[in-house]
Amino acid sequence: DRVGISKSVIYHYYDDKESLLAELLDVVHRRFLAKIFEQEDTTPREELERFLTLFVAAKPVSCQPEAELTQLAKTYVELRTQSASNPDYRAIFTESETRVKRRLTETIEEGIEQGEFKPVNPERTSEHIITFVAGVLFRQATTGSVDGEQLHSEIQEHLADRIYR
Repeated sequence: DRVGISKSVIYHYYDDKESLLAELLDVVHRRFLAKIFEQEDTTPREELERFLTLFVAAKPVSCQPEAELTQLAKTYVELRTQSASNPDYRAIFTESETRVKRRLTETIEEGIEQGEFKPVNPERTSEHIITFVAGVLFRQATTGSVDGEQLHSEIQEHLADRIYR
């Protein structure tokens, strides 16, 4: 009602609320991922840092207010939790995570080829980064004890020690 579209029009295109939410989630994922990975003229390091900055609530570097990031994390965790019992959501999250991992792996491979990164295992490294980010999002959504600045600083130190040249 708030957007001026009747339920009958919506259900003409979607079988049920779950299908609509699954489609919405897929669109949001695709747009968000495009923001991270489809910018031209960036180095592998810049791309990796942009990815981490968007997900880790580091106040000095994030372009979004902390409250907005926390709400985003809560929504993400709520929908991700539903993927345990909803095959449509699970498929979307699986595909999204596969795309993210593939792109992070490519970014790390490019960084190695360009001499910007140390010769690490790109797949294991991208898996580590995805797991770190998922943990941050989960903790942001479920506790009040996440220090985004500290976590951002720690991951930057880790990258400097293990990945960056």
